Amino acid sequence: MRAQVLLPLLVFGLLAVVSILVPIGEGIAVTRTQQLTLARSISMDQIASRAEAALASGESAALVDYLGRFHDTYGESILVVDDGGEVVAEVGDIALDDATRSLVMAATRSVPPRTLPTVYPWSGEQQLVAEPFATGSSGALGAVVLAVDLSTARADVTQRWVLVGLVGVLLLAVLLAASLAWTNWVLRPVRALDAAANALAEQRNPRLHPPTGPRELRRLSASFARMSRAVEEALEQQRGFVAEASHQLRNPLAAIRLRFDAGQVADDGFDAIAHDVDRLEHVVDRMLVLANAEHRATAEASAKGAGFAEGASHEHTTSAADLVGASVRRLAAGGIELRVAPSDPTRADLPRQDADIDDIAGPVESDTTADARAHAPISLACRRSDLEEIVEILLDNAREYAGEGARVTLDVRAEGPHAVLEIADDGPGLGPEDLAHLGTRFWRAPEHRSRPGTGLGLAIVGQLARANGGDVTYDRAVAGGLRVRVRFERIT
Repeated sequence: MRAQVLLPLLVFGLLAVVSILVPIGEGIAVTRTQQLTLARSISMDQIASRAEAALASGESAALVDYLGRFHDTYGESILVVDDGGEVVAEVGDIALDDATRSLVMAATRSVPPRTLPTVYPWSGEQQLVAEPFATGSSGALGAVVLAVDLSTARADVTQRWVLVGLVGVLLLAVLLAASLAWTNWVLRPVRALDAAANALAEQRNPRLHPPTGPRELRRLSASFARMSRAVEEALEQQRGFVAEASHQLRNPLAAIRLRFDAGQVADDGFDAIAHDVDRLEHVVDRMLVLANAEHRATAEASAKGAGFAEGASHEHTTSAADLVGASVRRLAAGGIELRVAPSDPTRADLPRQDADIDDIAGPVESDTTADARAHAPISLACRRSDLEEIVEILLDNAREYAGEGARVTLDVRAEGPHAVLEIADDGPGLGPEDLAHLGTRFWRAPEHRSRPGTGLGLAIVGQLARANGGDVTYDRAVAGGLRVRVRFERIT
């Protein structure tokens, strides 16, 4: 590809340089020829005037003396003939042959222009020119033939052409260097993308440098970088998912095999096996939910849109109370009180495929003793089904670990450009070292490992938030328990 880009640049550059240098070279030759023509025209006029005087007086000594001095100065031969073709005076080696006689005849019959043919480096050594002379108003009495020496003018033209040629070579060298730099600048991202694609195919780290080159290639490099990050993340998630799933499924499978090997076929043995199978089924279900959420989160991170195509969203009205639904009964059955912070209804954006979902059942009475806060309606960039799944997981998590008699508070509010869903409890909570691990797949706090659960709930919450362009943070609530804040983009 480099040759395909570089060759047209060099060809067009060469044509441009030649189109500039050829007129310059021609101008140099014409100018030097005109200088030589002008100088010899003056000399021919002087010789012609002396030839007229010599013919008028019949004395040619002065003419011969002048011709000798001219020949010594310029080294050019001169021949003066009368109208009868007889030699009046001469110096040098001009032969009066047929070509010279034709030149003399043409000069005596007309007035030719005093010009020389353009002098080029390949021109001859000399050029014969003729000029007539006359006395008074009479016709031509003869002609002066001069062998103009072209060697000096030819050397001057050659020297200047060499200088012009060197300038042309320098221009071509500069053009070549600029073309190479331009080609390398254009093709550098292409080579980087090729190396990165090969590295990605060989499952190596595709080290991509900052995008360079034209805007289109920079955009292509950025798109490839997003794609490679998405592929790497997907592969890493796949490897981690398979490894962790294998570890988690090994325990219930080992328990089932152990019961069979021990011959526990009584009713209590079958009940235990059924419990282990239910446990397996629950783990697999949660793993499938997590895998789907991770896939959508990766798509969102790769700027694929995650289902929010233009014109594909609808608005629905909801509030913190509307989000809890049947979770109130489950929390109450576990001895936990759910308190919903009072707020105005909140508007949430959902994709078209969620538009026909029925509204969540039954609002919950707000805590009238809490400080009232006025919230303006907001639009929330989150799929309704995902938001409901997040709320359900977080409330079930609070029911399981906050402890009987705990109080759970749910709030939805606007904070600047974001909309925040906050769920907090006044249970025992977790220490700072445990808070850092929340959201990790299959991770459970040491004091909770004896309780039922998969360790996937908060991981699913995090991936669902990422799939909708949001994020999740964990810290201690004011009441001492766990506080989870899920933040989404607010659509104004």
